[in-house]
Amino acid sequence: METENRKNDTYVSTDKLDRKWIDVNIPCSAACPALTDIPGYIQAIAAGDYETAYRINRKENILPGVLGRVCDRPCEPVCRHGRDGLGDPVSICFLKRAAADYGMEPLNRKIKSNGKKVCVIGAGPAGLTAANDLALKGYEVTILEQFDQPGGMLRYGIPQFRLPYDVVAEDVKSITDLGVTIKNNFRIEDVREIEKLEKDYDAVILAGGCANPKQTTVPGIDSKGVYWGLDFMIAANREERDIPLENVIVIGGGFTAVDCTRMSYRMGAKKITLAYRRMKKDMYVGADELEVMESEGIDTISLVSAVTVLTNDEGVVTGVEFIHNSINEERTITPIAGSEFVMEADTVIFAVGQEADEKVAETESVELKSNFSIAGDFRNGSSTVIEAVADGRKVAREVHMQLSGIKGFKETIHISEVKDTGRKRDYDFIPAQPMDTTPMRDRQIKNREVETGYSKEKSITEAKRCYLCHYNYQIDISRCIYCLACIDVMPVDCIKMAKDIEVTEDG
Repeated sequence: METENRKNDTYVSTDKLDRKWIDVNIPCSAACPALTDIPGYIQAIAAGDYETAYRINRKENILPGVLGRVCDRPCEPVCRHGRDGLGDPVSICFLKRAAADYGMEPLNRKIKSNGKKVCVIGAGPAGLTAANDLALKGYEVTILEQFDQPGGMLRYGIPQFRLPYDVVAEDVKSITDLGVTIKNNFRIEDVREIEKLEKDYDAVILAGGCANPKQTTVPGIDSKGVYWGLDFMIAANREERDIPLENVIVIGGGFTAVDCTRMSYRMGAKKITLAYRRMKKDMYVGADELEVMESEGIDTISLVSAVTVLTNDEGVVTGVEFIHNSINEERTITPIAGSEFVMEADTVIFAVGQEADEKVAETESVELKSNFSIAGDFRNGSSTVIEAVADGRKVAREVHMQLSGIKGFKETIHISEVKDTGRKRDYDFIPAQPMDTTPMRDRQIKNREVETGYSKEKSITEAKRCYLCHYNYQIDISRCIYCLACIDVMPVDCIKMAKDIEVTEDG
């Protein structure tokens, strides 16, 4: 093992085998696009140390309050506690929120300027992350945001009953406290405007996100009473227009579609239906999201596609003609001839995905300098919040390498020897702790947050369920008497007797 700086039984390793050990043995962290130290902050919560939990969380994931509410949780399906016979996965996302709810503290960092300026276009998760990381490196960072408040789609595309404005504002403040300047109401209309910015800044990062709806060819889509999903959410969040709702059909299978149905419920709609072209299990949202949505009285129909938006003589929506679909083992959808049917509606919302603004996305049409970078959805297409955070971090690293002349970063892994993890066998039998929620009778209060968060007691109890996979248990050969009792009693095949072991170069 290649190690350095041994002090107080702590090692800093640069060995690739140690990185591989982490990827294999800490599946939750490996599944997180931002590589958050999940067992580290959960162990801190189990000890009641929320400030440490927040600091660990924010080191890799700069938006703990936001992601504790809206992360798509790629970590939870791979949690070892969720394996067959072991119970439910640890509620990692809820614990992330607890770290932010009870442990958020001002960073209070004084950072020496390196004299270089960076402009970030877009104050969404990718842009905020890039700005955060570059500010920590001493860059003077300015973010240009098209809306009147920072946060991008975190603020305007997600309803407050899932993500309150003050939570977004708190996470943003932790970034502006580093000296980052945000200029609101600054919209880039054309890629040529970026050329002007390149003259004033040492680097420019385009992190505008995907706010334009993906177009569909369904006839009648331009009729009165038809909305694009994200446009509907932005208008509802900004309260820009009065949208009369009675009988609503939302077409789509992602988070925006579900948010549109639940926002319609809060805006007074009497009947709401979510229509999806594939099977219900194929939707891009988790089963818990669908369960909450359906508990609010929203119906779901699957394996249907919109054929035509129906209107009256004045061009006002009256319903949608659908056709049933079949789906084969290759997941190919085929419309079933003769299966058309009509559903009445006065409002139809198409939430079928977003894409980048073509006017700004066509960066090849002009001569841009080498100090121009693209981050987040503009580079990768529509993605999740945590994926945008990870990409913002990646782009910030690339920009820093370019401006500083650094050729690369050596990944280091801190290894400490401990005698006791603090975990007890009884913790294995603690059931998953449910999230407290707002009573159904109060949910039509438009901006009332539905999930109210763990209490401290509940978060500590849930945190104790974690197996703490970041510990590497080793047998002290000098004390082992090879009685094989450990092999006889082990509940899973986790210990093996081996005669000869050969470790290859790649582990």
